[in-house]
Amino acid sequence: METQPVQAENATAGSEPETLFSSAPTIEPNPISRAPLVALIRFETTTPVIPSLVFDDGERTWSRKDVGPVGTKHVIAALGMRPNRYHEIRVVIRDPETEEEQTSDPLIFETPPLPKSFPPIEVLISEPEKMEPGVTLFCPNIWINDRSENQFGFLMALDSAGEVVWYLRSGHRTADVRVLSNGHLLYIHASYRAFLEVDLLGNIVRQWHGERLTDPPNEKSIPVDMDTVHHEIIELPNGNFLTISTILDHFEEFPSNERDPDAPWLPAYAVVDELVEIVPETGEVVWRLPVREFLDPKRYGYMALTGFWKDKYEEKVGEPVYDWSHANAMIYLPEEDAVIVSFRHLDCMIKVFRKTKKIDWIFGDHRGWGEEFQKYLLTPDGSMRWPYHHHAPQLTPQGTVLLYDNGNFRTVPHNEPVPAVHNQSRVVEYKIDEVNRTVEQLWEYDGGPDDQFFCPFYCEADWLPQTGNILVTDGGHIELEDGTPHGIVPAERQWARIFELTRDGEKSEKVFEIKCDSGMGSSLGWSIYRSIRLNDLYDLKVEPQLIDDGIENEAVDDPDVQALPDPPR
Repeated sequence: METQPVQAENATAGSEPETLFSSAPTIEPNPISRAPLVALIRFETTTPVIPSLVFDDGERTWSRKDVGPVGTKHVIAALGMRPNRYHEIRVVIRDPETEEEQTSDPLIFETPPLPKSFPPIEVLISEPEKMEPGVTLFCPNIWINDRSENQFGFLMALDSAGEVVWYLRSGHRTADVRVLSNGHLLYIHASYRAFLEVDLLGNIVRQWHGERLTDPPNEKSIPVDMDTVHHEIIELPNGNFLTISTILDHFEEFPSNERDPDAPWLPAYAVVDELVEIVPETGEVVWRLPVREFLDPKRYGYMALTGFWKDKYEEKVGEPVYDWSHANAMIYLPEEDAVIVSFRHLDCMIKVFRKTKKIDWIFGDHRGWGEEFQKYLLTPDGSMRWPYHHHAPQLTPQGTVLLYDNGNFRTVPHNEPVPAVHNQSRVVEYKIDEVNRTVEQLWEYDGGPDDQFFCPFYCEADWLPQTGNILVTDGGHIELEDGTPHGIVPAERQWARIFELTRDGEKSEKVFEIKCDSGMGSSLGWSIYRSIRLNDLYDLKVEPQLIDDGIENEAVDDPDVQALPDPPR
């Protein structure tokens, strides 16, 4: 669908001497077609003004104040429009000196329908009056039969009704996404070889790649001296990025069996995580810490013998490459210059000081740690359950730790694991007392008997600041043909959901829930790693000048219909 620029028939523009408009607003589609729910509005004014927008799509009206900086030449983005609708958009300008306001005649913009390849989003619950205000940003990933498809990817935002109000075809599987201090989005390419900075127009502002294992994806990509980038990127107070990479290490002794305590320990190659600080402008690595420097080499958990990284390393060594630590999240503590690192395969979180590289404490099941590590283990205070194979720990405003406890196996080797069909994931909050070296479980949500859930991979739980609600990314459901939960991808059905919980003591109520699911019997499955609740799309930044300056944006302008075996919608 082609949408041509429209000239606003503003009677005040050019016909009334007191008008603030020196050229009437025009509207045009986003020149970067992979983000088609964005339009650009251009106009000039006789004096510096601040622009606002008023929208009407025939079913609802809304406004956004102060959507651009004060000035006389304006290029502003129209954001928040739903697909397949006509929109009337009026530009309201205000002179900050006199507070005089003027409004343009309406501009007409028709948004295109969602592409046929768009992920199937079903809204199950939406109670906006009880929800945290804003839009939900996330990246669904697709499974085709028994493989995760790397050449398919969307970033998308849903409003409180669960309707799409922005999306970007990334053209590749997309992992963690977060908002930078400059208002851009930063996300990890899910091949774990690169990460990109983009704006809401789809401009690729910057791109980086791990140069040890990856050729430059284009001439503008910034090389970084590391193998991979995976699971987490944090923007530090100094503007640098802190992320997780990997190195291949050789163990003289590595377990050969997770279930048999008498099985021999043999030489083996295993992937070890490495924490890396990067200067974004240059890609220079200014600090790195291989986690083997502070971890117990004899401590391991279930899935240590899996080959998550085999496509990156096995060809190099010609033998199996195992996945020992599998870090999947970090929390940076600026007042101490310390990092809390979450290790999925070790079923623990560890706080380590960056300068000394010394451990402060270890949170997790006490079994399997060597004698020299016993002094770091936090002692349970009261009734509690340890998390297993958890994801995305974060600090709440109260200083507690909130995380998604996937619960895989519910034990450590060589104990009998809990099978998926009897297992249960949960969202859980803990209080860590660093003085007394204890940990207390404060709250959990596991769905109860009516909504028991088990996700063996991915997932997140976010504390929402205005309401205290919890946004849960329940993003890695796997089921067998009879609908029973399964613990290993692939299976007959992969699906994901996001839901929001209120909290009133121990009582929780779902006030928002969406599901991404092609159903049993489809060759397509879906997963979602994490999600974010943004206050407003206009809190983010667009860079229309990049288009005007002709900066190339390469290799991500996908066709509407991807090469899928059957339609997901």
